[in-house]
Amino acid sequence: MKLKNNKKSVIFALVIVAALSSSMSIMAMNQYDTMVLNQVSTVERVVVFSVDAFRFDYLQRASVGPIFKWIMEEGVTAAYSVPSNPTVTAVNHVSLITGNHVDEHGIIGNSFYDWEDNKTYSLFSDSNDPYRDTNTGLHLITSKPAVIHAEEQGAKTCVIAWPYHDSGTNYGGIVPTYLYDYDYMGAQSQRTDLGIANKAAQTIIDDPTVKMVWAWLPGVDSAGHYSGVDSITLDNVIGALENAFNKFYEKLEKNDLLKTTAVFIVSDHGMAEVTDSEYFLEDRTSFLDAVAATGVTPYIAHDAAVELLYFIGETNVTKAEVFATYLDADPTIQAVYVNAENDAINLNHPNRGVNISVWIEPGYSRNFGSTYVGMHGYLNTNEDMRGIFIASGPGIKQNATISGIDIRSVAPTALALIGLDSGFGAEGTILTEIFGTRADDYIYKYYTLTDEGNYAFFSLLAMLLVIPVIVRRRRK
Repeated sequence: MKLKNNKKSVIFALVIVAALSSSMSIMAMNQYDTMVLNQVSTVERVVVFSVDAFRFDYLQRASVGPIFKWIMEEGVTAAYSVPSNPTVTAVNHVSLITGNHVDEHGIIGNSFYDWEDNKTYSLFSDSNDPYRDTNTGLHLITSKPAVIHAEEQGAKTCVIAWPYHDSGTNYGGIVPTYLYDYDYMGAQSQRTDLGIANKAAQTIIDDPTVKMVWAWLPGVDSAGHYSGVDSITLDNVIGALENAFNKFYEKLEKNDLLKTTAVFIVSDHGMAEVTDSEYFLEDRTSFLDAVAATGVTPYIAHDAAVELLYFIGETNVTKAEVFATYLDADPTIQAVYVNAENDAINLNHPNRGVNISVWIEPGYSRNFGSTYVGMHGYLNTNEDMRGIFIASGPGIKQNATISGIDIRSVAPTALALIGLDSGFGAEGTILTEIFGTRADDYIYKYYTLTDEGNYAFFSLLAMLLVIPVIVRRRRK
C-alpha cells in the first residue's frame, strides 16, 4: 500500500512538472497570448518588401509555410498584382515606388536609350555598346518616388537595394534619410533575403521615427531563372525567404515595434517557363528581311524577353512601320508595337520612347551567356507575369481577400496609411478596401525558443527520464 501511494505521488509530481514546464515553453514561444483586446488602427510606419518574381500562384505551393500563412491571416491578400510593361525588374520597382507606368516615370526597361542625352542607361555594363552608361539612379526617374514625397513632408524614409535608388544620386536634390544601395549590401555581405530583411529591421530599431522602408529581396527571382518555376531549388528559396521574414518580425516584436508597423509584401512581376533560351532577334529571317527592305539597322536595347528598337539618326518615320510589319509576321514574336501609335502599352515617354518594341513569345528567351529555364519580361497580359500583394498590420483588415490590383496602387496606398498621400502624383489608386481596425494588437506568433524555453523543455525531458528510474528503485 505504501509503495502504491508513493507511486501515485510520483506520477502526480510528474504531471505537475510537465504542466509547469509546458507552460514555460508556451510562454517563451507564444508571447502573443497576453495580447490586449482593443481596436488597434494606429500605424506609425510602413515597410514594403518586394520579393522579386514571386508569381501570384506561388502562394499555393507546399513550400509556403506557417509564417506566410500567418501574415495572410493577419491581413489582406490580393488575388494577384498586374505589373507594368515591360515586366522586368527595373521598370516595375520604379512603378511600385512612384505609382506610375513607364510613360511617366521614364525607366522603360532594364536598359533603355535616352534621345536627349544620346545614352543608353542600364543595370548592366557592356563595353561593346557605344551608347552604354550604367550611371543609374534617382536622377533618371521622371516622376516622384513615394520616399521623396515623404521626405518633402518631413518624414524619414529608408531604401534598401531598391533598383534605381543608388548612392550619389538624388531626385530634385533630395535623397532618402537612409539609403543602402545594391552595391553597399554586397560590400557588407548582406545581399541576401535574410541580410536585407535584417537590415530593414535594424534600421527601424535604431531609429523608430522612420516612417517608410522599401526593401528588395532578390532570391526567388534568381531561383526561377536558373532552376525553374517548378524546381526544388525554388521551394528551398521560398523556405529561406520565410526564415528572413521570421527574423524581421521577431526583431520588431522583441523591440515592441511590430504593433505600430504595417507591412506590405509585394512582387514586381511573375515568371514563365522557358523552353528555348537561344533566341536572338538579329538572327531571325524576319529581322534580316526588315533591314533589307528599309535599309535601317536599328539600335537595340536588349532584354531577355523584350527588345526596344531605336532608329537613331533616321528621319523617315514610315520606315519604322514598314520594319514592324516584317517583324509582326514572325511566329516567335508575341507582339510588335510602333510605340507612338500604341499608347496602350505605356512606353511612349517624351525623351525615351522607342520606335518599335518587340515582345518575344513566352517560352523563348535571349541568351546573355547563361541558360535560362525561367524568364519574365513578356507582355503583362500573360498571367504568368502576375505578382503578389499582401498587406498586414495596424490599420489593415484581418484575414481578408480582394481581387487583383494594379502595381501602381502600392505607393499611394502606403503613403495613405501614414497620412502622406496628399499631393502625390500617382496614376494608381489608394486601396481603401484593405483599411480597417483590428481586434487585437499586431503581435508576432512564431517565436523561436528562448533560453528560458529551452531550459523548460530540457527540464521536462530530464524529469521524464529520471522519474521512471526512481519508481523502479522504490519497487525494489
